[in-house]
Amino acid sequence: MIRNEKELLTKNMWDKFIFGTQIYRVPSLPLQELKQDIHTIKDLGFNSVKIQISWCIVEKIKGEINLAEIEELIIEARRVEMGVCLLITLEQIPMWVWRKYPDCRLLNAQNEPHEDPTQYLLPADGKPGPCWDHPGVRQEAEQFLSLVAQRLSKYKNIIAWNVWQEIGFWEEQGPTRSSENIYCYCPHTLKLFRKWLEQKYKDLKYLNNTWKSGFGNWEGIEPPRRFMMVPSWIDWQYFMNIIYLSNILKWRREIIQKNDPLNRQMMAHVDIPTFGSERDGEYAKETDIFGTSFYPSWISFSANDSSCFKIKNQSKDKILHYELSRFSMHFDYIRSAVRKEKEFYLGEFQGGPFGYGIYITPEPTPEDIRRWLLIALSGGTQGIYFWNHRPDIFWREMHGFGLCNWDGSPTERAREAGHISKAINRHSSLFKQGYFPPPQTAIVVNEDLYSFVKVTPYALKCLQYSLAGWYQFLWHKGIWVDFIGADQILQGSLKNYKVAILPFPIALGNELAETLKSYVSDGGMLISEACPGRVDKYGLANLPGLAKAMRELFGVEHANLHFCQEWNDIESTLDKHNNKIPSISSVGRGAYQSYTMKANLYIETYKLTHGTPILSCTKGITGVINNYGQGKGILLGTLVGHTLLPLNNTKTKCFISKLIKDLEIKPELCGKFLRRRRVYNEKEAWFLINDSNKQVTESIDVANFIRVEDILKNKTLDIKNNKIAIAIKSFSIHCLVMSK
Repeated sequence: MIRNEKELLTKNMWDKFIFGTQIYRVPSLPLQELKQDIHTIKDLGFNSVKIQISWCIVEKIKGEINLAEIEELIIEARRVEMGVCLLITLEQIPMWVWRKYPDCRLLNAQNEPHEDPTQYLLPADGKPGPCWDHPGVRQEAEQFLSLVAQRLSKYKNIIAWNVWQEIGFWEEQGPTRSSENIYCYCPHTLKLFRKWLEQKYKDLKYLNNTWKSGFGNWEGIEPPRRFMMVPSWIDWQYFMNIIYLSNILKWRREIIQKNDPLNRQMMAHVDIPTFGSERDGEYAKETDIFGTSFYPSWISFSANDSSCFKIKNQSKDKILHYELSRFSMHFDYIRSAVRKEKEFYLGEFQGGPFGYGIYITPEPTPEDIRRWLLIALSGGTQGIYFWNHRPDIFWREMHGFGLCNWDGSPTERAREAGHISKAINRHSSLFKQGYFPPPQTAIVVNEDLYSFVKVTPYALKCLQYSLAGWYQFLWHKGIWVDFIGADQILQGSLKNYKVAILPFPIALGNELAETLKSYVSDGGMLISEACPGRVDKYGLANLPGLAKAMRELFGVEHANLHFCQEWNDIESTLDKHNNKIPSISSVGRGAYQSYTMKANLYIETYKLTHGTPILSCTKGITGVINNYGQGKGILLGTLVGHTLLPLNNTKTKCFISKLIKDLEIKPELCGKFLRRRRVYNEKEAWFLINDSNKQVTESIDVANFIRVEDILKNKTLDIKNNKIAIAIKSFSIHCLVMSK
């Protein structure tokens, strides 16, 4: 959307696929060098830069805001027609604010203040910062944001305000005991929490019955402080991680919008997706642009650095096989959270080797950069900012992340990135506005389940491994998925999908269980792992072993549950000393009698009421299918995603492949290539993926198109008899632009 038609440069920048890099934060390189770097970046093919404004740096003394360096860089970018994204880091509050409001510090569960008023960006851009419910610090921040927006909004090449970089409390930066890094227990936040509870429950008796608590009035309610495995934890985590953080985003957005006459886009991003949680989607609601950072060398299964692997004894080929799907999961999770009305950006994209103190990874090659960028684009990314244009100079990240050399001269990977920027901007509308065709399959995520497993020993790994296993298996089959949250399901959004998958659904609320049952009754197909609703959403046991709606849906009663050994080529979920029966496989029955499925961690057995058995082992029936209403429910009594995650469990993968085929889920393939698409008007971007360890040549049917362009080669391909011939190297991606 064009905010002001008279501002031609701004209009043109909004029309482009934004491809930029961060160039400034304090401590910084000399300003004159940065100005020269802007020209270098422009020449490479980039069209935007990101500039970071730290509150404590630009307002060292109250009321004296110094934006001189920021403005010089904005003006220099304007000279070469480059857009600017302004990143404002509020968590770095000035020392005068800390001293003026000593009670603005976040309080942990032991009423201990988070004490770190240092003025540095590292380790986490000042996070967690102060408590933003404190009225004094909130007023100071509002004045600062307003003045910055008023002063800088005159520059027409500003294209977006990034109001929060890597959202969250960053608890992992603090103590290891959970009660010491859970926030915030200050009077201001607790007052708002109690008000929210009163609006949610309305009746104190209802709250006490739900929580199994004995509070006599709303003012006396306390969240858990020492032992977190209690019902109140679920509401407390929802309030802090969704209500509190989303309200901060909304507050920052509204201040800047009020003071920016051009009403430019608001951006924020997380450091990584919170797999299993719904919070990313809630944050996205408060922005125009939402996204994530992407540092492949930090992500498990990266092929860029073997020391980062959690995969045991695997070849480089198998690691690259994992990398393609693992990184795609990163992007699909955020794409699903952003939804259609927003834009999906990568707020930070690794540009050089990962540096951490004395440790540094190998430098990414141009081939790495190309593969990473094409994976991101195939997952729906609509804009990219690299971190960083030159190697970092500050202690912890020293010598790391630079896209260019230390002196600002381009590396081959920087040239490759610039080449890709130029290529996609020849078709900017397709990549900026092109939609991702709706998948048939959804993987269900649930904030309450995430809160439950987060404090239940070993359970978080169970959930996240199952999510990853299902996603990666389907991805390598060419079956694309959305991740859909429980809140969306309760609003009826699951009806848009043919099949839904329920990973590790051990904690399941009655309302969600009933909604899933209705989805199947109306014609949907639900695949569930073991123990759906073993406890309710508040962690209270369903003594029959399964939620009532799940027993009805799958036509079973729970019989028994056992631990078993894990089949894994990644790290174990549970300690090796836990008592488990030996590894075991279930044998198929009926239409599946020639198939087997290995159990992983859990073996749940069932007594039939209406369901038809499809798997059994020496312990009993372990898998059922049940026709319910117009749909089907399939219950598999183990953690299937765990079993699918290792590469060598071929028998299990054959069984799940047969199941998927029987449900008539169609993969998107071009011969042996996986195909992902983005569509806009009369054009499509086809991402053809060779996920094998050998070069593959295919003849591809392009009957509906009159022109096919290989965008990285800037070459039109010959169409003969409605087909094109294309060869793709192992573990590589080609992008074709198809025109009708």
